[in-house]
Amino acid sequence: MEQVSGGSTRRVKTALCTIAFRERLLEYSLDLACEANLDGVEIWGREPHISEEHDANRVAAARKMVHDRGLQVAVFGSYLRLGAVGMESMPLRDVLQIGAGLEAPVIRVWASNVASEDAHDELWARTVKECRNAAAAAEKMGMRLAAEMHSNTLADTASCARKLVEDVDSDAFALNFQASSKLTDDTPTERLEGVLPSVVHLHAQNYAPLDDNGDRVERVGLADGFVDYAPLVSLLRKAGYQGSLAVEFAPTNAKDKAAALALDFEYLRSL
Repeated sequence: MEQVSGGSTRRVKTALCTIAFRERLLEYSLDLACEANLDGVEIWGREPHISEEHDANRVAAARKMVHDRGLQVAVFGSYLRLGAVGMESMPLRDVLQIGAGLEAPVIRVWASNVASEDAHDELWARTVKECRNAAAAAEKMGMRLAAEMHSNTLADTASCARKLVEDVDSDAFALNFQASSKLTDDTPTERLEGVLPSVVHLHAQNYAPLDDNGDRVERVGLADGFVDYAPLVSLLRKAGYQGSLAVEFAPTNAKDKAAALALDFEYLRSL
């Protein structure tokens, strides 16, 4: 977020994660983002939006479709899984080439596929090493990696996400923040405060509990769940946040996803 005269700040940039319409071709999400006057998009890293293998012509075509609509690629939402256990990940080379071809400043990645509380020291060390090496390669190409703060990864809590960034110790390795879908001891605001200096992208989604314990939830509109986005946006503005606030999914029971997301965009603008 850019600083302007008088010490005030401009609005936080808004974006659409094209995974919201994973069942449609990329053009549909791009048209929606354009019509909503968003700043950019996060390109979902799978078919039918982009191939997981680098195809220079296809990547160039996707980049042109984005730019022709006056948008920017805020993030390439890859499925590069660093420190993965028992599964294959997208090849680093393809991920970096796709990200560079899209002119994405940030590539979303994943820190293993094991919850932090279940990870042993060897897995932590291996994941950190892979993250550090991948970040070094990304930096050479003018990009940064952002590990998604997601369950069943080593970045599932604020403290573990912060430890991961500190251990990797690279300017090219940061975090993709999202509020937890569980009712945890720390509030969404506390979760963001714990990692804010390392956040370069933020997924906006909200939840309502389906049981008393909050173990089961459903996605709801951004204004309707237990995540209060007003203090989160306030924190971002005060910190001079330069990244985007990206709406990731429509509510679970939305009959018209486009209309539901339009309400989310308006809610974010109101903040």
